[in-house]
Amino acid sequence: MAKHPVPKHRATATRGGRRYSTWKTKELKRLTKISTTVACPKCKSPRQPHTACPTCGYYRGRVVIDLAKKDTKKISKVKA
Repeated sequence: MAKHPVPKHRATATRGGRRYSTWKTKELKRLTKISTTVACPKCKSPRQPHTACPTCGYYRGRVVIDLAKKDTKKISKVKA
């Protein structure tokens, strides 16, 4: 039977609380980032900051996602 590592001292409630609060802070930051939106300068639709606009495909003044190619791919996959 394998021996498992055993802690030498009991973890205090303060230490556990500190660990939990760090996790909670990171989780809240992640959740607020998801809900944060900015207006696209080209089409004015809401989008997440620092990402390409899903509506028009622009990011920082240039086309990053070619939406015309995306639409043709969807049409070609449909079987009659």
